[in-house]
Amino acid sequence: MKKLYFSIALLLSVLSFSSCEDFLDATPQDSVSDSNFWQSENDLTKFITDIYASTFPIVYEGNIFFDEALSDNSYLVWDSWYTDVKLAANGTQDAYGTMPQNLWWMYYSSVRKCCQVFANADKIINISEDTKQRLLAETKFLLAWDYYRLVSFFGDVPLVTKVLSIEDSKALTRTPSTEIFSTILGWLDEASAVLQGVNQEKGRISWGACQLLKARIYQMQNNHSEALKVVEGLIGQYSLYTEGETPYINLFSGEAEDAPEIILSIVRAQSSGSIATGHYSNQAFFLKGMSGGDALRAITPTGSIVDAYPMADGRLIHEAGSTYNPADPYKDRDPRLLQSILCPTMQMKYLDAATGTVQETLYDPEDASTIPDQQYNAKEPSPTGYMWKKYVDWSPYAMTNITDCTNDIILMRYAEVLLIKAEALAELEGTNKKADIIGIVNQLRDRAQCGRVHEENYNTQEDLIDLVRNERRVELANEGIRYFDLLRWRLAEKNAVADGVGLEGDVYGAYMRLDGVGATDRTVTVDGVARRYVETRFFNPEKHYLQPIPQKEIDLNSNLTQNPNW
Repeated sequence: MKKLYFSIALLLSVLSFSSCEDFLDATPQDSVSDSNFWQSENDLTKFITDIYASTFPIVYEGNIFFDEALSDNSYLVWDSWYTDVKLAANGTQDAYGTMPQNLWWMYYSSVRKCCQVFANADKIINISEDTKQRLLAETKFLLAWDYYRLVSFFGDVPLVTKVLSIEDSKALTRTPSTEIFSTILGWLDEASAVLQGVNQEKGRISWGACQLLKARIYQMQNNHSEALKVVEGLIGQYSLYTEGETPYINLFSGEAEDAPEIILSIVRAQSSGSIATGHYSNQAFFLKGMSGGDALRAITPTGSIVDAYPMADGRLIHEAGSTYNPADPYKDRDPRLLQSILCPTMQMKYLDAATGTVQETLYDPEDASTIPDQQYNAKEPSPTGYMWKKYVDWSPYAMTNITDCTNDIILMRYAEVLLIKAEALAELEGTNKKADIIGIVNQLRDRAQCGRVHEENYNTQEDLIDLVRNERRVELANEGIRYFDLLRWRLAEKNAVADGVGLEGDVYGAYMRLDGVGATDRTVTVDGVARRYVETRFFNPEKHYLQPIPQKEIDLNSNLTQNPNW
């Protein structure tokens, strides 16, 4: 991985384009100055398309799968070689870590590009006013997203709205997050006014994306009344995808990329020549010996997320009346679990190298008949015993070319809108809106052919809040949202073994029978049975709810202050 050590001063002061390495495909590969670039609609469109790429990365920090690995849903096995996300997740990084530095660089790089658009768009003469305003609206959303992410990770950060000189950038101070939120909500209102009623191309910012980002920002502020107002305007504008036998998982496998549920996605396609357009999820998720290419088994689900899925009858595993058996944990479970996560004793798809076809075989890392590279005594088995199936591209092409997956990556969808409404109703009204809250949860479960909520077990506001939070966890698993939910709910300090959630204490994986391969491996006792030990995490609530301001930035600008206890 190329490590990125750039200061905000450098990023915000560049007034001309120096190379295609900095700007991807936005400009020709030779050096081009501002004065002769901003000439045509095509210049503006290409530049903003590049901002999309830097704002919504598909690799490393900022990618939804790496966001998930910060949470109690996923575990990232590699540390500094791959990224320092693992160290941030387990609480052992410091202010010199590459993850905060790279996030800071990435989003302020995008901020700088957005500011360049605003500074230069009026120079273009061969463009209709409608087109220019639409592109500027998209840029306002992208700028709002950059700051939404920066505040999510760092809290107060410098609010920059124009291209700065080096001297100005060295005088920057941190702006209170409340002021930043107010500013970006204004940008989103302006963008919404332009984009409302516009039929945007798939993958581009729409009115709905602006509204959903507003709702997320209100959630971050625990302003549930405003979040509810926003999502009420989205109800009926989109709909849950319900076609076919497995509509839930089809959203992520590439079979339902035009579904009316999808509000914003990163559009992917098979690579063409030297132009890479796919993504690498198969490489990140696949276990050894199941595909072509070098599978990394880098990001795997935790036992905590597996335990969060309900039973097939709708009860949670510890709910009154549950038939859950810790020694047979995958029996009679919510179909979303079986579709989203490969668990031991299930059938696993693999690429038959001899025929080039996708076949199935037993996956059981404790069984000597399982693919040798996947057994617990192999060099690099699944660290948790699980594998993500959600977001895997199962086509023979993508199973051969595991870094070129062509299924789109969904950033926003209608299910989240419904869950924001359910959470707001639970927080604001509690049992007064019990029927409405449970009705929303049942909509999601009905779509995936899951068991409905047992209403008799949810009779307090706390019960309903917990129900919605858990449903949000499993419905949106591996979509990059869980970590930020843990932060805003102040649940990150909890212990997953004791509380079922949280970033403190032991991370555990699959149920261990201890009757075969891996019988002597270290385990954690959960619900009275042995679960695979993965790692121990540390979360200090006085420190870890914010990432550190990169120390390199403070060294370059003494006006920047550090977050508490870093």
